[in-house]
Amino acid sequence: MSNSKKKDNSSKVDRIREIVRNTEGNLTEAEIGKEFADPILREMLSEKNERRKETIEELKEEIKEEIGKSKKGKA
Repeated sequence: MSNSKKKDNSSKVDRIREIVRNTEGNLTEAEIGKEFADPILREMLSEKNERRKETIEELKEEIKEEIGKSKKGKA
């Protein structure tokens, strides 16, 4: 694998990791905010956080795939 291609995979992994960190931060903030929210907003935040959790898991799988592509290129 060329250095350019390896760098592209590394950059993509870094971008995805940043998205995961931001999403986890948003999830945490929403959990804290739920304590002060009315019941309707609390339910909306809970639903949104469930979607965030799913997204985080999908992104982590994507990171694994990108790292696997990078390793295959080394072999």
